[in-house]
Amino acid sequence: MSWNEPEILAARRAIFAAAQEMLAGKLSFIEGARKIVAAKVTSRLDEWDVDLVPFVGIDSDTEAFPFGGMRVHWQVAGLDALQPKIAEMEAWARQFGEPHCRKLVERFSSGQIEIEDLAR
Repeated sequence: MSWNEPEILAARRAIFAAAQEMLAGKLSFIEGARKIVAAKVTSRLDEWDVDLVPFVGIDSDTEAFPFGGMRVHWQVAGLDALQPKIAEMEAWARQFGEPHCRKLVERFSSGQIEIEDLAR
């Protein structure tokens, strides 16, 4: 992967925004985990970062559940049948992911993870 600072910073800001939105209740933890995982590689953060790896687990354990644009391809009856399991897994994802969201927000807010200028 090439060193493209604007892409790296955009990916880091996407991770930061997802963590903030999950904590604010604006984004489900399952969807937020998917956003974090999607941006993880481009962010050039350590692939084994203790606050990112849990979201890989959430994404992996919930990949069969339709969210966002995927839902339009599902029949209503199928979505209704899955809803109890989705709710159960969302509660698990929140419990598992919330401490890591808090830590990520803290790290981004304090500048421990750079989101403005990598040359600093």
